[in-house]
Amino acid sequence: MKSNVEVHGSRLQITRLFEAPRQVVFSWWTQAQKLRQWSGCEAATRCDFQVDFRVGGNFTQTMEITPPSGAPCEFTVTGTYEEIVEPEKIVYRANLGPTVTRVTVEFFDHRGQTKLVLTHEGLPDESFQKNVAQGTSESLDKLEALVSAPAAVHLS
Repeated sequence: MKSNVEVHGSRLQITRLFEAPRQVVFSWWTQAQKLRQWSGCEAATRCDFQVDFRVGGNFTQTMEITPPSGAPCEFTVTGTYEEIVEPEKIVYRANLGPTVTRVTVEFFDHRGQTKLVLTHEGLPDESFQKNVAQGTSESLDKLEALVSAPAAVHLS
């Protein structure tokens, strides 16, 4: 299943079904070495993470993005974890440069699979929403390939 994207004002919601148990999918959001493997749009040629995965902990994601027609540029996202309910929910504030958004990622058990609902609140305009939706969907494509691999259960 590809991502289902809905926009309501400054709120963007992406829903995705993963062919893996909830605990496995959740675990790929908790550690820098796992996040490096999937987080970042297709144009990201490098993605570094620093993660202090606890309520009040911070994270930094730095990506080198090389667009098809242009020079590489570096993009950094910083944030703070506000709520963690394992393996159900992660809430964090993300500084995306020109704006700060509140992101809620929810993980639902769905017949042995995981339904993920990711909600960005506070995206300023349609162009920004489109870019975030595309980058997030591309990241979730990579995550799907990792968690549906037979070895993913052993990597959690």
